[in-house]
Amino acid sequence: MCWGSNDAPIVADIGIFASADPVALDQACVDAVNAAPAIAGTVLTDKGYSGSGEKFGHVHPDTDWAATLDHAEKLGLGTRKYELIKV
Repeated sequence: MCWGSNDAPIVADIGIFASADPVALDQACVDAVNAAPAIAGTVLTDKGYSGSGEKFGHVHPDTDWAATLDHAEKLGLGTRKYELIKV
């Protein structure tokens, strides 16, 4: 159930996100991480990340996080569309 190791963050703190829609929440968090600059010297840059594009797939190439959100949306658990409101 839990990830068996720990590492340095791959991006700086992006803040706290909240939503009544769990699918939109996850999508917003993924988008925020992918938009943030990578921190040098982490597993992300150690694996040759070029500085642009999807970060999670680069760190874990055998995991398709987007498929989980697609499936959750098809099940009616929420939507991947969201409006980000900064407070």
